Amino acid sequence: MSILDLFSMSFRNLFKRKLRTFLTVLGVVIGTAAIIVMLSLGLAVNANFEESLAQMGDVRVLTVRDPNANQWGGGYIIMGDSRSSSSQNRGGDQPALDEKAVESFKHMRNVQAVTPVVQISMTAVSGRNVGWLNIRGISLGAMEDFGYKLSEGEFLRGDTYGIVFGSDVGYDFRNPNDRFWWMNYDWENRTMAVDPLNDRFEMSFEDGFGWNTGNNSGQGGDTGPRPKPYRLKVNGVLEPMGWETDYSAFMDIEEVLKIRRDQQRYQQNEGYRRPGSGSTASNAFDFVMVKCTDLNHVESVRDEIADMGFHVDSWFIDYIRSMQEMSRTLQLFLGAIGAVSLFVAAIGIANTMIMAIYERTKEIGVMKVIGAAIKDINRLFLLEAMLIGLIGGVFGVLISLGLSYIINTVGASLSGGMLGSGTTLSLIPPWLCFIALGFSSLIGLVSGYFPARRAMNLSALAAIRTE
Repeated sequence: MSILDLFSMSFRNLFKRKLRTFLTVLGVVIGTAAIIVMLSLGLAVNANFEESLAQMGDVRVLTVRDPNANQWGGGYIIMGDSRSSSSQNRGGDQPALDEKAVESFKHMRNVQAVTPVVQISMTAVSGRNVGWLNIRGISLGAMEDFGYKLSEGEFLRGDTYGIVFGSDVGYDFRNPNDRFWWMNYDWENRTMAVDPLNDRFEMSFEDGFGWNTGNNSGQGGDTGPRPKPYRLKVNGVLEPMGWETDYSAFMDIEEVLKIRRDQQRYQQNEGYRRPGSGSTASNAFDFVMVKCTDLNHVESVRDEIADMGFHVDSWFIDYIRSMQEMSRTLQLFLGAIGAVSLFVAAIGIANTMIMAIYERTKEIGVMKVIGAAIKDINRLFLLEAMLIGLIGGVFGVLISLGLSYIINTVGASLSGGMLGSGTTLSLIPPWLCFIALGFSSLIGLVSGYFPARRAMNLSALAAIRTE
């Protein structure tokens, strides 16, 4: 018996008892829709969680700090004529966050990229607009390795004083003479006072907003000669990647180290240190960024680095793990609720097929007598059961898509904006639809297995004599 014959006979047999078939298919529809909608709620929670993680930045990146550094991440604190260095009190068995440590991180398993970071804060001027620059010195090529994305321009290419702005750096520039700018500022439709790629920018580590803006009095008590400003070349502007990156500017680490040495010489001559300025030894790293190949390996890499004696900022790992565990538990719970409905539907399919065998016993006997293969009889009943599951799965997927749309639409309107824009309550990806179709068909096959074997094992003579 050909496949087409089997399909033709299966469809005819199903529609001989239309009401029974409809009710059986309805059970599969309800079960499939229930399990899809329940899983979609859990998937939506997980998707919203991942979106919130994306706003925090790349969660695969670990921040490694010197265990001997002060709380601001540095080894030197300059104040007046006194100087203290944590390196002077470094124990013999304490690791140093130096080039050797960076190389050891690069050769660790499951590590994709590594860069040392040096931070300085500078005063920057563009025309009459002044702002602060929180500058991070990183290795050339690190921006590409760590997945930074440009909205315009290009990455660092080793230019003298070349710099890349975070997405929100330009918003920090203001005319210092406009002391009440914030009263009329449109926070929802804010605009930059500067054009990063076209305007001229200079920066200095001199205190005060009076520098180069027509106010020559200065601030901070410095009376000596003013430091020579650095002429910046803005290579590009990044896309939004999280507040810490958005409000930072990036330069070649060698350039930043050179600027920091100049800054420390100036501070020593002036006899003070501006809070927030470079507070580490001139050639020391503030911290090292280590990017793991996968989120699942972050914890193992963190533990390996911690065993080497370094401090690793990893609070977010425990947070991620707890949220992932909560999401998995929620999905299992919701999926189990939907699975109960599908289990009831499977019982309905089995009951329908068993009743069909009792009603078609004589038909089965005739088929055997005229030479129908036992395997064809088995396939016929299995195919009928699978078609019930498949048809129910198709309608169940369609209904679940409609329910998902209603949940997202009505839920968003009922929340009154409390959930935030773009928040999804129900998420049905394409793969879930295909898995549901396959699962419902499999449920039909499994439910029809024993009835099919019963039909296959019936005695032909006994079946013919059945009234």
